[in-house]
Amino acid sequence: MGLVLGPALAWAQVPALLPGRWELRQVSFTAAQTVPPEVLEQMNNPEVAALNREVVSGLAHLLVEFRPDGSYQFTIARPGQPVRLETGNYIVKQGTLFAQSPATEGGSSFDNQQLIQVSRRKLIVDFLVGDALPGVREEIEYRRVP
Repeated sequence: MGLVLGPALAWAQVPALLPGRWELRQVSFTAAQTVPPEVLEQMNNPEVAALNREVVSGLAHLLVEFRPDGSYQFTIARPGQPVRLETGNYIVKQGTLFAQSPATEGGSSFDNQQLIQVSRRKLIVDFLVGDALPGVREEIEYRRVP
């Protein structure tokens, strides 16, 4: 990972509507082409379904705050699990969010995500799931919160 993210660089590349607090609304999977049945079965992920149910019922809260200075804080609170806190820095380049969180095991939750929609009330990002689900993208929808 050779990209170094600094606050001054991030400020210049942050879309005007991105800074603020965003709460997860829904997680889904999409595929641009036909996928084999075994991949389709994996897209029907019970963990994602459980998370979506917890979010809708108000039991789980996944909240990210993107700050204008290029820093962010991400909090995950789910029933029966310890609260997870992630902090880091981000930039946006050509519609892609790049992020680093050196203190987080596995790195940033937001690195290499495409900004699909950024509006006053809605943020949608997506990214390739990876080798486990070839050709499949994960799409995450957030809503702005005060």
